[in-house]
Amino acid sequence: MDDKLVIKIDGEDIYFQKKEQEKIKALREAASHENDKKYREDHKHHCFRCGTKSLVEVRKGDIVVDICVNEGCGAVHLDPGELEIVMKKGGTVGDITKAVFGIFK
Repeated sequence: MDDKLVIKIDGEDIYFQKKEQEKIKALREAASHENDKKYREDHKHHCFRCGTKSLVEVRKGDIVVDICVNEGCGAVHLDPGELEIVMKKGGTVGDITKAVFGIFK
């Protein structure tokens, strides 16, 4: 008797292995998406600069600017595309900051 283990793999085995790998990949992607969604929801109002839960949304026309009201921070957060909208209207980042902080005076 030979001590070698012989594994015979036919086309059907390969097919089912690929299907299992596809299922595992889909489950991992779904879990990753769900974890990312939960993380974003849990940290929705956290400042990216100082890390505190101190972001406040301020609406100015069609732009919603998130600002940090934490003393000593004052970071201004723009969502994707908002900077382009502001720049098209002739504003600068400095103008946005002045306008936003003018609300709190």
